Amino acid sequence: MEVYIVARTGRPKSDNPKKSLIGLKLTEEEAAKLREYASKHGMTITQVLQRGIDLQYAMDESVSRESL
Repeated sequence: MEVYIVARTGRPKSDNPKKSLIGLKLTEEEAAKLREYASKHGMTITQVLQRGIDLQYAMDESVSRESL
């Protein structure tokens, strides 16, 4: 009987897996703006929100440095 090693299929394991799921309620207008922005810039909604989080942190850091 021969035993073959089968390659694993599927996505490769991430070094930093995304396990947190957050729900968000938006108005129809806000949701439309978000979808439109993502589409216009070739991004997913998740990418737009992640970028927004990074920009907020960058703004907070720059304000903190200015106040020193």
